[in-house]
Amino acid sequence: MNGSTTTTALLAVIQLIGFVVFAPFLAATIKRTKAGLQSRRGPGLLQPYRDLIKWWGKKPLESSASGPVARYAPAFVLGTIVTAALLVPWATSRTPLLGWGDLLVVVGLFAAARFALALAALDSGSAFGGMGSSRDVAISALAEPGLVLALAGAAIAAGSSDLGAISAFGIGQGIGLLGPAHLLAAAAFAIVVAAESGHYPVDNPDTHLELTMIHEGMLLEASGRSLATLIFASELKLAVLAAIFAAVFLPFGAATELAPLPIAFGLVAGMIKMLIVGQGLAFVDASIAKVRILELPDLLGLASLLALAGLAVQVLLP
Repeated sequence: MNGSTTTTALLAVIQLIGFVVFAPFLAATIKRTKAGLQSRRGPGLLQPYRDLIKWWGKKPLESSASGPVARYAPAFVLGTIVTAALLVPWATSRTPLLGWGDLLVVVGLFAAARFALALAALDSGSAFGGMGSSRDVAISALAEPGLVLALAGAAIAAGSSDLGAISAFGIGQGIGLLGPAHLLAAAAFAIVVAAESGHYPVDNPDTHLELTMIHEGMLLEASGRSLATLIFASELKLAVLAAIFAAVFLPFGAATELAPLPIAFGLVAGMIKMLIVGQGLAFVDASIAKVRILELPDLLGLASLLALAGLAVQVLLP
């Protein structure tokens, strides 16, 4: 194994461990802040870890109507999100799996995970699972154009669709990165993050009311280890989305050289930026009402329009 391969492997291990350990904590800080803003005490910061350990120790109960899809889909969903996490820069401006995929691959992995989860919810034979799946797929069809367009402007500016190259370009631009095109794309991406992670104003992450839930509706028939896997996958996806936002729109602080001290500083800076994204979601959750499902096309259409405007500004007025 040569030096480059060893460095890539170590960076991948460090980033994977960071995501795995940090993702439940990020979800906990969002719940804690949201509870504080609503004059509630809220769960402890270690509660997500306790929940995952508790669920992982239980054997999953399967519906008599379910088949192998519902049984194996959770592992597939987690695997795709873990792969996406290794294609996103965090501590450095370099992705661990350098050259293995770009932003389009990351978007495709998110879509594959959503498809598998929707199939699992339908395979369980639950009416609410089918309702949640149809809503989630409809929302994704409206959100993904905004996601791709928001990242496309940054890719055009950097001359590459690799998220690491986009992050390195942003670091090199410094304060000059914060132009109109960049801010429009960041606003569009922020709306998409709320939609993809199941937060207000698109979805309520804490609801169990059958007529309003979207993501939770697909998890009603999951239990035990399957539930732990799916919950952790959703927490990890939120962390990956926050990392993408930080790498593309707030790249400052990431290491530009593969040395222990810059990487350690980049890890801490990345955590802080991801926590800032999480606190923004918590503030929105506690401040506004959920949009009616029939109004979601307008909201997600706004994200696409903002991203398209940013893309036009980037192309016409670079």
